Amino acid sequence: MKITFLGTSAAELYPGIWCRCDYCDYARKQGGRNIRFTSSIHFSDKCLIDFPADIINKAMLYNVDLLSTELLLCTHSHEDHFNPRLFNWRYKYYGIDQIQGEEKYNAPCARFTDLPLLSIYGNRRVFRKLESIMDNREMSDYAMDFCIPEAYREYHIKGIDFIPMIASHTDTDGERGLIYLIHAQSKTFLYAVDSGKYNDRTRDCIKAHKLDAVVMEATFGTRNLGPGHMTLEHVKEEVDFFCKNNVFSGEPKVILTHMSPHRCLPYDRLVEMLKGTCMESAWDGMVLEL
Repeated sequence: MKITFLGTSAAELYPGIWCRCDYCDYARKQGGRNIRFTSSIHFSDKCLIDFPADIINKAMLYNVDLLSTELLLCTHSHEDHFNPRLFNWRYKYYGIDQIQGEEKYNAPCARFTDLPLLSIYGNRRVFRKLESIMDNREMSDYAMDFCIPEAYREYHIKGIDFIPMIASHTDTDGERGLIYLIHAQSKTFLYAVDSGKYNDRTRDCIKAHKLDAVVMEATFGTRNLGPGHMTLEHVKEEVDFFCKNNVFSGEPKVILTHMSPHRCLPYDRLVEMLKGTCMESAWDGMVLEL
């Protein structure tokens, strides 16, 4: 299975949009893998996790075909993880197929060809944000459907098996975020951004499976700013938990993403810090082969 990292930053991007601190200036001057945009991944040819506003640019840059997407798993509704405005342009006017020639381009829509059905899974806040852009139209007019999944239940859709689990990260209005255990193409991985430290039920669910890799946040890096996000120390604690419970199917493979400037070192320096561990930093455009 191929996993493409379309972005690896936290909400403020890396470098921070309006900051000239040492970390941000270093990232701007050095460029390359030190530059990060909002976090999302593409995997198994037709699946996404999260949908930030800059995903279109990153997909084109990294040669990812978004038009073939059939499954979108959403962690939560915060803007850097879910921006539904782009789905407005999936609307296809009912009856457009009966209009001949270029006359159809006068119809009030931005899509004139068929798409595979996109199944979206997310919490109630994700659904409300999506619903707000649909102008009371049928979801089928957007070639989409939506499910609010039950946590810790196993789902089987379009060749993908996944289990949504509760994250220790609060979404808007107290809704809980989700992290995902995913099995596809004979490989299994955990995707956990905006997770915070894992609760006991989530840990029990994880240790009941064998993982080929873990993709997890390191948002707060070396600075503990409170609950809701992981520090590198928290990451190490969870990695110790994985290893103690023989979670990995082979050698431990932990990929870090969702980096915040001012808290996480720039990529070049972070790589040096992680040497000799089972952890490595993802970068925008990184392709992980499992």
